[in-house]
Amino acid sequence: MSRYKSQVREVINRNALVTLALENGFNAFIPVYDGGVDFILYRESDGVTCKVQLKGPWYIDRKYVGRDIWIAFHVDGAWYVAPHDDLVRFAETYGFTKTKSWLEGGAYSCPRPSKSMTLDLAAYRFGDVEAEVAAG
Repeated sequence: MSRYKSQVREVINRNALVTLALENGFNAFIPVYDGGVDFILYRESDGVTCKVQLKGPWYIDRKYVGRDIWIAFHVDGAWYVAPHDDLVRFAETYGFTKTKSWLEGGAYSCPRPSKSMTLDLAAYRFGDVEAEVAAG
């Protein structure tokens, strides 16, 4: 995919997710500079704030560990917004943190999560994430 097409895809995905967030009571703020946060979701009613990094696939990266970053990604037409460090914990159980990609490159992506992974992620399906965010 050309750089132009990938940038257009990112804008389309960001706008789709921001629209969904607005429908779920969040406001969205887009940073002037992308230093690892693509946008911030904020819900005024309870002060819930999520620093979101938008990805296409399920994704983890060492540079996000311990930074309270939420990873947004889609699976089969559904959006998920999950704490990055929770995804790393899942990755440990799946064996992803033993792969060359993680050990040497510091990142791992899974374009097609299995059905069991999707079940593990059910609490983070956007729309259901509100209760999880409030509890977290």
